[in-house]
Amino acid sequence: MSNWVLGSEEHSDGTRDVTIDFQNNDAIGQISGTMIFEGTTYYVNGNWAAAGSIAGRNHSAFALWASDQQAATVYLAVAGTMDGPGSAPDDIDLNLIRVSTGDDEQYGWSGRLYPM
Repeated sequence: MSNWVLGSEEHSDGTRDVTIDFQNNDAIGQISGTMIFEGTTYYVNGNWAAAGSIAGRNHSAFALWASDQQAATVYLAVAGTMDGPGSAPDDIDLNLIRVSTGDDEQYGWSGRLYPM
């Protein structure tokens, strides 16, 4: 089991756009935990694949989906690549899309996450 706790760069007021707190089942690549995006907590489900774990897999990557578990649900679709060991990435290059069932808005974010 590994635990990833990373976040985007801190703003001058101390906030971050994105933070993650993932608990991973490394044996099967399962991801669970939480992601905070722009102050809202989302509950994640996903999978990651470690570089070198099979022939031809040269980079570590992951994909997941998340929801805020509210009546007017907001979903996230997230994918990224990782540098460093899978059990404790040095950084993550993250791409995120948020969609809302309440207002039909879609929004994208991309950036790097670093250990906190």
